[in-house]
Amino acid sequence: MNKSDPLTVLLKIKKDKGFQVSDELLEECYKLQSDHQYDKDRITLDKMKALIEETLLMDEKDILL
Repeated sequence: MNKSDPLTVLLKIKKDKGFQVSDELLEECYKLQSDHQYDKDRITLDKMKALIEETLLMDEKDILL
């Protein structure tokens, strides 16, 4: 990967700062934003919220098991 690739930079910052966000979620959010950045509808925020909520619910479910 290119060191100046935005996703690579985000993952490095996450690691350096010790943020408790999974790499997979960060990658999915980045891909979602990247795939829809030129959409006229601008529904990316709603899709991002749904993705994060789904991840949180899955994490809660795993904790309960």
